[in-house]
Amino acid sequence: MSTAGTETHLEIIALSLEDGLAAEAGGATRLEVVRDIHEDGLTPDVRLVEALLARVRLPLRVMVRPRNTFEVGDAAHRAEIARDAALFSDLPVDVVTGYIRPAEGEGRALDEDALALVAERVPKARITVHRAVERLTIAPVDALRRCPQVDRVLSAGAGANWTERAAALATLQRDIAPVRVIVGGGVSSEAVAALAAVGTLHELHVGRLARTGETFAAPVDAAIVATLRARWFASDANS
Repeated sequence: MSTAGTETHLEIIALSLEDGLAAEAGGATRLEVVRDIHEDGLTPDVRLVEALLARVRLPLRVMVRPRNTFEVGDAAHRAEIARDAALFSDLPVDVVTGYIRPAEGEGRALDEDALALVAERVPKARITVHRAVERLTIAPVDALRRCPQVDRVLSAGAGANWTERAAALATLQRDIAPVRVIVGGGVSSEAVAALAAVGTLHELHVGRLARTGETFAAPVDAAIVATLRARWFASDANS
């Protein structure tokens, strides 16, 4: 069972105020706020974030990603990242970001300069490093620990099925603790049982699965979120 410091969470992707309200009504515990989900999620409009803060009581994690890429291409791109992060510096939100260094002789590592750039612009925020970690060939453990604002890593894990993914994510959780793994990326109904079986993964991140027809063309459905919450919290309590 989850103990203090390992609380169970159900995080829902919100593309609109309506998504946020429905997620809260269904029992979600946190929102990840993005735009252009068809581009893997980009920095949302600050007006949407402000509207969610005014109407929804859930904690928000806001994407900082101005372009659909996991590599920082040039000085102009770096300036865009800094600009986007600064939009949220005075708001009571945490952020989601993450980049990798281009392939070099030593492999693909977490871009610590880009991470530090965001951290400097939102000094009061905690940071989720998102699925860029899945593209690394160099383990990010040391890099994550050098940025004290990082408290979460979002990953779908690696493997042909959710049993393999859950095992890989449990290993990641062991390696990066006390930073916590949020499981996200193609989460399906069968994922819950596989994740519960390992007993150390307590945070679930859901996008399509929280919507009618499992499509981002539909809004978040409160009843679906409530069903997901019941299954996830029950499985976590029994793990």
